[in-house]
Amino acid sequence: MDQPTTPETLIHATSNHPKKVGIIGAGVSGLVTAKTMREHGFEVVLFEKEAELGGVWISNRRYPNVTTQNTRDTYTFSDFPMPKHFPEWPTGEQVQQYLMSYAREFMILPYIQFSTKVELAEPIEDGKRGWLLHISQNGNLTNVTVDFLVVCNGVFSEPNMPQIQGRDVFKGQVLHSTQFRQEHLDAAKTQKVAVVGFAKSAHDILSQVSNVSEKPVCIYREAKWKMPRIFLGLNFKYLLLHRFGESLFPYRFLYGIHKFLHGPMGKPVTDLLVKGIGKAVAAQLKLKKSGLLPDKPFDSIANCSIGLTSDNFYERAANGEIQLEKGEISRYVADGVVLTNGKKITADTFVFATGFRQTVPFFDRTISYKLRNTKGWFQLYRNVLPTDVPNLSFVGYNPSLFTPFTSELAAHYSAQYFKGQLNVPSAEGMKKEIAQHQAWLAKRAPHGHSSGTCIIPFSFHHADELMRDMGLNTRRTRNPIKEFMAPFNPGMYKGLTQELQTLPSVKTPAKSGEPLVEA
Repeated sequence: MDQPTTPETLIHATSNHPKKVGIIGAGVSGLVTAKTMREHGFEVVLFEKEAELGGVWISNRRYPNVTTQNTRDTYTFSDFPMPKHFPEWPTGEQVQQYLMSYAREFMILPYIQFSTKVELAEPIEDGKRGWLLHISQNGNLTNVTVDFLVVCNGVFSEPNMPQIQGRDVFKGQVLHSTQFRQEHLDAAKTQKVAVVGFAKSAHDILSQVSNVSEKPVCIYREAKWKMPRIFLGLNFKYLLLHRFGESLFPYRFLYGIHKFLHGPMGKPVTDLLVKGIGKAVAAQLKLKKSGLLPDKPFDSIANCSIGLTSDNFYERAANGEIQLEKGEISRYVADGVVLTNGKKITADTFVFATGFRQTVPFFDRTISYKLRNTKGWFQLYRNVLPTDVPNLSFVGYNPSLFTPFTSELAAHYSAQYFKGQLNVPSAEGMKKEIAQHQAWLAKRAPHGHSSGTCIIPFSFHHADELMRDMGLNTRRTRNPIKEFMAPFNPGMYKGLTQELQTLPSVKTPAKSGEPLVEA
């Protein structure tokens, strides 16, 4: 087995005075990283460029009435459940309230520097002696030195706005979905609105605009599968948000029950079940009537794109209350756009629900080159550790079905690594694993992997890998049926810091089961 990273390339937190961790971003990932690092004995400082905490949930980034895709009990940290009076799918405002309560409960607020932007993160002696951070705050420039750096700006930090010819000739308004506000919804009462994209944000905005405006336009490249929040009378968490639901889709490695489900005996039954779910979803959402039945089979829903339906979108699309236009925009004209098929779409406002770009603008070209491959995919072992830059980790670059929890695990993973208590492969060993994993990702679904970071739908597999690497038990209950069939419960992972403190000083990753079989 490869040897763990050596002391020459990593500052171990073993001296009498605590080492300092700099954290970029005070969203979900940044907050849980700060809390976790403090539990592990580190000093922390968080740099948040906005005036408030919350990341994607802050007030100037959320459109009206946005809600979580997760249910209340699955979008939480392990030791801090959401209030029971919150609805099953909390609003964006409620999520930010929850995060503020979390920051207060665990005394994180004093360590956050708001309205503070990290302009440049400069490694000291190639990162071996920490980081020099050049920061700007209210027009003032200063430097801060930290021993370790954790990037928590997330994979949804930079809105993706397609560059389309003729923007200067269009007389209307062009927005990203993160810029859509109540004032724009009010204006839609007398204006024509077109939304570009097919993600949840596109459906949300179209549903709301259709409440006040006649026939908004949905411009999309291809229809994709979405899950109803309530499917055949059941909350969708009972269908997909558990280990059995995940096991319906073949992971890179097959072992145990997964080997059976996707082997000669089980695969026909598994395929039949997945196809049956797809047929039921198509019937419930009236996809044939609306013309939104995807060309790809239902199992493509798991290609880093699982999304829930928005209230009324499919019903209104089927009833002709939303104008559907399949195609791509070629150019703007004075009163709208022209699609690549030659059709003109007239509108006063175009809202681009076209996702996000993953950027790390605070690193220079040398560091950025080490972090990505030629495709632009991040080269992070377990979606956390770069291979060639010491004393640096990424938390939140493993967006999952349970992002607060997987970020919490990545924070523990980072802390153990910084303390020299994580037995990981050599740089070459990590590179080999990353290459093999990303080759599988590219083969499985060539598009839509958030620059190589997305782990959906394999949230449990990813969590198990992190847990095993840290030497922790992946089984969290004595009831195997409950563990396999019950919806995800973050509370089962409460107290990981204490568990880690009881383990030997250097861990050896546990075996992951039987000899692994490529799916």
